[in-house]
Amino acid sequence: VERAALRLLGRAQLVPAALVCEVASDRAATVAAEVASGELLAVDAAEVMRLCESGPGRLARISEARVPLAEAEHSHFVLFREADGVHEHVAIVIGERANWQEDVPVRVHSSCLTGDLFGSLRCDCGEQLRRGVAAIHALGGGVLLYLSQEGRGIGLANKLRAYGLQDEGLDTIDADQVIGFSKDERDFRIAHEMLDELGIDRILLLTNNPSKVAALQKAGIHVVGRRAIYGEVTAQNQRYLKTKASRHGHWLNDLLDEQGEPGDDEPACLPAADATHRA
Repeated sequence: VERAALRLLGRAQLVPAALVCEVASDRAATVAAEVASGELLAVDAAEVMRLCESGPGRLARISEARVPLAEAEHSHFVLFREADGVHEHVAIVIGERANWQEDVPVRVHSSCLTGDLFGSLRCDCGEQLRRGVAAIHALGGGVLLYLSQEGRGIGLANKLRAYGLQDEGLDTIDADQVIGFSKDERDFRIAHEMLDELGIDRILLLTNNPSKVAALQKAGIHVVGRRAIYGEVTAQNQRYLKTKASRHGHWLNDLLDEQGEPGDDEPACLPAADATHRA
């Protein structure tokens, strides 16, 4: 029961802290009556666990429109909504499909209000977003998937809480875990659903994150290669990037080496920066 309660709170992007109490025997009949009348909601713990482990379910394609972008004028936005009706995700289709490569350039980008919109110096998200669009455009077109998974899936409120802990000395992973989350709460099965709806199963993935490669491959997407997408290293985000490299396994060694900060070695079968590689 305790585990199910924490998983449900995490899925709702609430602080995963729950008060668990046992119903006294002399209150059981009263509680049962309140459940029957609808005053209390009874949820089976096993059902909660099945819900949390089942993924987002089939996405619905809701609406779409042409949206010219500064980095790619010929762009088309396609909005998807999860079955729960809460979370929405956008596929940014760049260029004419007839001109795409066989291995479609794809970037999977999780939303970051602070970085994408306001240019936060704590991260490199905004630069990666815009450079991702520009790179796809330069490669003849493809798709950028913009997923509503703020703060590696913990939501904006919890991300700001984590920032406060980082200001006290914790790194980005430890801060999330102190609040009660794992180091990455995102579900990249959403990206697979979107690509499937768009009829795409062979991709050149623009990412520094091995978890994205593994998740899409596991879902059945043929990731034929990877290409790095870097932002700028600044005094404010250097520790964050080093943590992603050392504790998340991100392929950032080339970028950090330029700053005199050695990163983890990349596997030989995966690419160095600024080149297309076959997997």
